[in-house]
Amino acid sequence: MLPEGYGFDALNEEDLDEVADIEKLCFGTPWSKALFAEELKHKDLCYWFKVRDLASEIRVAAYMGFWKAVDEAHITNLAVRPQLQRQGLGKALASYVLSQARDQGCRRATLEVRPSNTAALKLYEALGFSGVALRPKYYLDNEEDALIMWKNSL
Repeated sequence: MLPEGYGFDALNEEDLDEVADIEKLCFGTPWSKALFAEELKHKDLCYWFKVRDLASEIRVAAYMGFWKAVDEAHITNLAVRPQLQRQGLGKALASYVLSQARDQGCRRATLEVRPSNTAALKLYEALGFSGVALRPKYYLDNEEDALIMWKNSL
């Protein structure tokens, strides 16, 4: 359930400055604005959504995307502005995006997450994801492994 005062929407080109700023705040190896712009060009494969603050100038409170690969959704990024974290925006957005993936014909979903990111792990486990394997030295900034997680039913 999305907190009052927020709404879901598709991410678009006008949002990318805010997205790039949030990326830098949330990730050790942030995606570039240009990479997000390229993603938005592939609307048949790449799906991006945001939570917007309906009462302020903030266009992007949180964002999340997935790639559609046949009947699977590969979650790429999920980020919430640091000052808005722990208010339920990430969980609400993830639930919404997984329902959008189901509507696009996806039957299950996967993602990679840092094992040290305990908040993300708790969120994904609450959404029904389970860890199944590790990708050794996946993250370039510190060579941390990535935990591969699957949700087998959308």
